[in-house]
Amino acid sequence: MQITEADRLDMLAELRRCHGERVGNIIVAHLPPVGWGDIARAHDIARLEQRIDTSDAARAHDIARLEQRIDASDAARAHDIARLEQRIDASDAARAHDIARLDKRIDNLGSAMWAMGGITAAGFISMFTLVATKL
Repeated sequence: MQITEADRLDMLAELRRCHGERVGNIIVAHLPPVGWGDIARAHDIARLEQRIDTSDAARAHDIARLEQRIDASDAARAHDIARLEQRIDASDAARAHDIARLDKRIDNLGSAMWAMGGITAAGFISMFTLVATKL
């Protein structure tokens, strides 16, 4: 049953008439500002506290599980990074080997060019000598 403010005022007037103004005011002052059904009792509060505690425990468990997943993911990423660093190091070593091999080829090519230059110069001198002697 919904009690309106008008109902409360009627009750106050009747209490004042039956018990006097002072006692009527005291009685009404002890009534809740809303209906009795809207008032929480101690066991209602205890039940809510228990639900909150259970919810907090579940959230703590969820957070711990997520932290484990993050830690596992971090470990996997660290492993991936280490593996990629090894591949890069191996690739760097292979490139260094390739560069050393190409340096040798360039050196050999330079030596060959000098040798060809020497042969060409010797041939030129021989031809020059032949031509000079025939003149």
